Amino acid sequence: MRRPLVIAALMALACALRAGAPGTEIDPASSDWRPLLAALAARPAVAAPFTERRYFPFRRDPVELRGMLRISRERGLSLQYTGPAPSVVVADQAGILLRDADGRTRSLAAGSREAGSLSSLLPILRFDLPALSPRFEIRGQRTGDGWFLVFVPRDPALADSLGEIRVSGAGTEVRRLEFRRSAAQRIEIEVGAAQVGPAFTPDDLRRFFR
Repeated sequence: MRRPLVIAALMALACALRAGAPGTEIDPASSDWRPLLAALAARPAVAAPFTERRYFPFRRDPVELRGMLRISRERGLSLQYTGPAPSVVVADQAGILLRDADGRTRSLAAGSREAGSLSSLLPILRFDLPALSPRFEIRGQRTGDGWFLVFVPRDPALADSLGEIRVSGAGTEVRRLEFRRSAAQRIEIEVGAAQVGPAFTPDDLRRFFR
């Protein structure tokens, strides 16, 4: 199976360097954050279109990909890329699963270097911040309905290899994800209007999860 573009992205994310995290370190149990985090964590199955832009210092313009993002409490995170090379990337408790347009798969173990950043995104998008706070410095800010959170590993060695993950949104909707190495080398994911509803169908689970 040809290595899809997402492998290159995962490797770039795994090499990310810690950047200065904006915002103020937060207490997930504080009254300012607890209701919002509880509402985000309680969402059932979520599906939303996304546009992903990958910025590299050796390219003038970013590489742009589009697809559908799906989150299941039980099955994990799924990124369905619809072009230019259709593929599905699944992040779950077992690690990362890559599936190409012909149904061929490749697995990356949960603890592997290539799986690192995307594996970390799964618990972050579950918004279980009390469980994450021993492992990550969590900084954030709220302005009206808007908010952002920045996650940086507390272990300096892990911070150097994993880098910084930023999540921002409005109300209970995630609008933007960013994996940041520098202004010139980063991955930005713009998330469209989410469909929040009951569990995915058996066909959805078969096609988009492990």
